[in-house]
Amino acid sequence: MVANPFRPTFGISPSVVAGRKSILLHVEYALRAGVGSAERFSLVSGLRGSGKTVFLNEAEATAKRVGWEVVQASASKSMIDKLEQTALPELLRRIDPSGTAVKIKQINIGRLGSVGIDSTEKYEVKHDLQSMLQYACEILTASNSGVFITMDEVQSASPEQLRQLSEAIQHVARKNLNIALCFAGLPHEINVLLEHPGTTFLRRAVPLYCEELSDDDVAETLQATANLGDKTFTPDALARATQLCHGYAYLIQLIGSVAWLLAETNEITTETVDAGVPLIIERMGTQVHIPALRSVPERELEFLVAMAQQKAEITFNAVVESMGKPANQLSTYRRRLINRGLIKPVRHGVLDFTIPFMREHIRAHLHRYQP
Repeated sequence: MVANPFRPTFGISPSVVAGRKSILLHVEYALRAGVGSAERFSLVSGLRGSGKTVFLNEAEATAKRVGWEVVQASASKSMIDKLEQTALPELLRRIDPSGTAVKIKQINIGRLGSVGIDSTEKYEVKHDLQSMLQYACEILTASNSGVFITMDEVQSASPEQLRQLSEAIQHVARKNLNIALCFAGLPHEINVLLEHPGTTFLRRAVPLYCEELSDDDVAETLQATANLGDKTFTPDALARATQLCHGYAYLIQLIGSVAWLLAETNEITTETVDAGVPLIIERMGTQVHIPALRSVPERELEFLVAMAQQKAEITFNAVVESMGKPANQLSTYRRRLINRGLIKPVRHGVLDFTIPFMREHIRAHLHRYQP
């Protein structure tokens, strides 16, 4: 039996990657451009489910293809310890053939017995993040390679740990050695993180954004992935599925997966796609909407609920009327929700939700979000 080729799971690269060719070319260009290229330090942001982790996976594959070594830094309180005790020692063992030292403790000289040799370093060097990273980059730069450091969910990292990593990276960069980084995270949380004094270096990173995918990229990915599972979308079904995706990377995998499962033949029809919509909205709720709304303050949630309950086009004036509060106060909530990436201005006075199906989710779960 052929396995479902779609992978609606966060952090796992899909069978067919949609779009992102231009920003992946940015990464490849930066690594090939030579020491001193500002583009070697990039900060990728995007909505939850927009494909940031998949992009990092592809960026790492690109780095390996051009001969660079990849080091993954975990966005945790133990990031520095993991780099010093595991990631960098493993890298150095792999790239440094002279890394193993043999110390002779005793020499046997036939009948004369043995002579012991014991020595102590007067100025013993303690290897830390900076020294190991520099040594690795020296070895790799000599062979026209380098170290490519990646980090996902950068907003979850400790600012102090980021400061230490940034200082080590800057130290190596000043020595004209091949080093690059690509960090990814949620837009609003990244902006908050960059306000911290310890993240000055990241403010100079080149910003990249995982934007909505084009309909052509979505349709091509849906069809190519379905074909890997010996099924195909009819033209009408492909158009309908593409419309439902709204250019959102995660929905390509989710809608494709559900449609592929529901199709009883090797042909995916419009009826099959539409039959899966309730399940798609439910899965989006548990996987995307609930996590995205978890930290939103109560007053801003009230604003979202008022938006969701509008019967047609969402206007700011209609929200003001339904909430019965001063427009200047609600303008503050609107601005904060835009900064969080949860809503967007469509045109003057008109708003919409940024993440697909969030309106439907809130409507179906008013008990969860109403005070």
